[in-house]
Amino acid sequence: MSTIAGLQAVREALRASPERVRKVVISEGRLDARAREILTLARDQGVPVYRENPKVLERLAPRGHHQGVIAELTAVRWWDLDELLASAPEPALFLAIDHLEDPRNLGAVARAADGAGVSGILVPKRGVAPPSAAAIAASAGALLHARLARVTNLAAALERVKQRGIWAVGLAPGGSLPWYRFDYTVPLILVVGSEGKGLRPLVSRTCDALVSLPQLGHVGSLNVSVAAGVVLYEVLRQRALADRDRGAPDELETTSK
Repeated sequence: MSTIAGLQAVREALRASPERVRKVVISEGRLDARAREILTLARDQGVPVYRENPKVLERLAPRGHHQGVIAELTAVRWWDLDELLASAPEPALFLAIDHLEDPRNLGAVARAADGAGVSGILVPKRGVAPPSAAAIAASAGALLHARLARVTNLAAALERVKQRGIWAVGLAPGGSLPWYRFDYTVPLILVVGSEGKGLRPLVSRTCDALVSLPQLGHVGSLNVSVAAGVVLYEVLRQRALADRDRGAPDELETTSK
């Protein structure tokens, strides 16, 4: 059970996984348009809604920040790896996370993955932050849409992924290829680790290729979500160009958030 807070996170919970929302609590008083939208979504989904004094929400919300609305959720649904792989459109695009302990980084990576249309995220049972309320908030609700598969051994899981003809590409500071030099039009799983520890040696050796991003300033590394976003959108760029060359409609939209 977890409690999430904030207009965006609660709205996405009601849109993506209404069956997981046990109840919604909204502050007493006049509702603005976004709060009214949440109220309508909850009632349409049959989710109980309660009105409480803002001080009650401050006690219930993680770190006391709530924007006038919180929701109580049941546990995350974890996908079976084979089920996840079988459900992906072609060419596949997956993400694997190795050793990422900060829930805010997990959420930010999930947000980048959601924007790039990633079909599923592999998460080791150990060494990665759980999809907690803090992670959900950092993802702006993207974690509630994500298909997550929890695996015991990430290197072994990557071998199973590769057996399906999916290339494993690791993002690492010492990668031999610049991020743009790999052919991302193939079925792909991008593997990322933490800024500090990066990919573990066995996970790194399991990858078919390692790519890197240049560091031209004074700071030694990018935030993992930024780095993942750069590579994921290079995947989209290459695939959009390949579709254009084949005469297919260009589905890559330019958005700003």
